[in-house]
Amino acid sequence: MHRFFNPQSIAVIGVPARTGDGSFNNVETMVRYGYKGKVYPVNPKATEIYGRKAYPSVLDIPETADLAIISVGRDRVFPLFEECVRTGIKRVVIISQGFADADQRGKELQDQIVNLARENGVRIVGPNTMGLLNNYARFTTGFVDLPVPERFSPVSLIAQTGYIQVASVDHAYRSWGKAVDIGNSCDIHFVDALEYFADDPETKVIAVHMEGMKRGAKFLEIASKVTVKKPIVVLKTGRTGAGAKAALSHTGSLVGEDSVFDAAFDRTGIIRVRDTADWRLAIKALICFDEMAGPRVGIVTVTGAGGIMAIDACERQGLALAELPAGLSETLREGMPEWIHVGNPIDIWPIGMIGGDYPGAVGRALTGLLQSPDVDGAVLIIPAMNSPLHQNMADLSPVVAEARRKTGNRKPVAAFLYADEHKEFPDRYEALDGVASFDSPEECVRGLAVAYKNYQGRNRRGRSPKQYPIDTTAVETLAGEGRREGALLGDSAFLLLEVFGIPCVKSRYSGGTWDELEQAAAGLAWPVVLKLAGSPFLHKSEWGGVITGIRDIDALKAAWETMTQSVRRRDPSVKIETFQLQEQASGKELLLGLKWDPQFGHVIACGMGGIYTEVYRDISRAIVPIDGIDAETMLRELTMFPILTGVRGEKAVDMESLVDILERLSFLAATIPDLSELDVNPLIVSDQGCRAVDARILW
Repeated sequence: MHRFFNPQSIAVIGVPARTGDGSFNNVETMVRYGYKGKVYPVNPKATEIYGRKAYPSVLDIPETADLAIISVGRDRVFPLFEECVRTGIKRVVIISQGFADADQRGKELQDQIVNLARENGVRIVGPNTMGLLNNYARFTTGFVDLPVPERFSPVSLIAQTGYIQVASVDHAYRSWGKAVDIGNSCDIHFVDALEYFADDPETKVIAVHMEGMKRGAKFLEIASKVTVKKPIVVLKTGRTGAGAKAALSHTGSLVGEDSVFDAAFDRTGIIRVRDTADWRLAIKALICFDEMAGPRVGIVTVTGAGGIMAIDACERQGLALAELPAGLSETLREGMPEWIHVGNPIDIWPIGMIGGDYPGAVGRALTGLLQSPDVDGAVLIIPAMNSPLHQNMADLSPVVAEARRKTGNRKPVAAFLYADEHKEFPDRYEALDGVASFDSPEECVRGLAVAYKNYQGRNRRGRSPKQYPIDTTAVETLAGEGRREGALLGDSAFLLLEVFGIPCVKSRYSGGTWDELEQAAAGLAWPVVLKLAGSPFLHKSEWGGVITGIRDIDALKAAWETMTQSVRRRDPSVKIETFQLQEQASGKELLLGLKWDPQFGHVIACGMGGIYTEVYRDISRAIVPIDGIDAETMLRELTMFPILTGVRGEKAVDMESLVDILERLSFLAATIPDLSELDVNPLIVSDQGCRAVDARILW
């Protein structure tokens, strides 16, 4: 993509003949932005456009342009694209809308363009795009006349909208260095842009606005490699049902399950943010800070209230208060009254005021924190005031610079500068290595949390998923049955689980009559559970189809009568052909599952099971394959995890067995890649082990 961002010659097709009257004119905006390459306007109705000779056709320009920009009605795009192909142009930006983002006819037109491009080795950005921006080369393909930024950051943007290019003042930190709006991404998509920016020396941080995804598995593969070198921060929109629907109509992108994107981003070290404010904050933190090598934070503040706000934010962000470095309390309290207490946060106000050296007190406190190997980053909450009455509170950036010089490290310092004239000072602080200013104590902490996530992403561990010995013949037989029938239910599902070493409760099946059920019960130990079986009863509880605690044959007959009547009342036309009897297992109910995601492959899930699964939605997910550490992390993420470890005198469940089952389920997904969905609900877990009680497997 290098030539997309650095073209030496450009054919601009469809530019209006008039200029200066408010019409959109790519040639004019390009020249006004400062582009120094050759520009060839193409318009058969004009002889000159904005000081450039106009050509009736792209076939008439005097050289093969590095890049073509097409901006015409959708029905005229393909013939003009054909002309670009005939002239040998290999890079095209299609600004026009109305393709896969619009209707079926638009999708057909887009497919027609893509097929021709692939046949001839042409790459396309768009359609439905603002195109590209490169502030290093003063180049834009956009049709909006934007001021050239006085300064910009080494941040490259990949977006599914042009609005973020236009709104760089609002969403970027000192404007984007480079940007590409992939639009409908008929050809060039996230993967292509990510691969380019990964090796681009002018890109330090990659910012991504994402609505939907194509080539998800390849994206994860590339992102995993990139995040060990450069941070990727993603704003994923379309998180709600309404938002997903709007995204589909905007770019024709399928949004997918938001929780699956969370799992995918976690796997690859991507930093995800929830809104544009957090996006901008994260970008600033990644530009100003190096990685923060741990979660331990020291706080220097002139206000106790601000310190408490920072403490609360640390807990929300998964950071911890650092232990006060040894000797620092004594250093700061020297010559102070006995009532002065020094802890973390360090309330520097009384020390500075009583000692008469407020800047010196701030410097000693900050230096002590940054020097300590037990402190990973610092929050600085101080006023910045221009009043002649408060000259010692005006600008402490030299004090921070001296603390940085003495410590000789780049541990991040997040500063909240408040009071009447604080807006004049942030640039002075941010000119220092590893220092950034934010608009609140909470934002300071969020900035440090981003730096810590960057460290975790770059230093994440490798995975070691287990392989298990299995009966491959049995697997092929059962999987073949599932493919033919579309599903494995009941005993067939249990058999497949058991082949992979996942224990299941002992069960029997019978016909719908009492005599058949009585015979099936003979081989089981009481108490038992009676269940409806068969395709009409996938959600058994809705039919009254599960009765537990059946302790003898008389209770079983009563349960059979109750269940039969329940089905008859709900739908007299449904006939019960099969019952399932199981030995009753006691313990906590979990759900385990697999689901095929069209972008990222199999996703494994675990969470609260039983009939309230969809009510509480206490679910943890990960992309397959996983190893034991991943499995344990999934369990710890659950709200119900403390219940699994034992509360109110209860015994903890057999966590080792539970982790092993999750690993085996991951191995099952890797072994049977065409599996669509698998549910084990519930899995009964106790201190005695784990057993699957119900399962269904779909293809």
